[in-house]
Amino acid sequence: MRRNKALLAGAGFLCAGLLYGYVLIPLGFRMPCPFRRVTGLRCPGCGITDLCLGLLHGRFLPSYNWGLTVAAPWILGLLWLQRRYPKAAGALAWVLVAFLLAWGVLRNLWGI
Repeated sequence: MRRNKALLAGAGFLCAGLLYGYVLIPLGFRMPCPFRRVTGLRCPGCGITDLCLGLLHGRFLPSYNWGLTVAAPWILGLLWLQRRYPKAAGALAWVLVAFLLAWGVLRNLWGI
């Protein structure tokens, strides 16, 4: 029962993402980053929409967000660890938070 709800929610998110990527963006409807709109700086997640669209179209390079590209396998590892080794998952989560915060600062300093 719980698994079916998770699968249904995942399918809903996938359909919403595909609708957004293939219908709304070509029509000119893009969600602006609220952090960038307020501060003028790029957040650690800025560029994830273009990254996902590039992957959907088979373009693996150039990546639009190198920080998330590097962190993605570690985020998947975190999901695996949380059920088996919760203390290790907590430590990895803090490492990922520190990495993404550092990435957010460095990408604005370097203009990436």
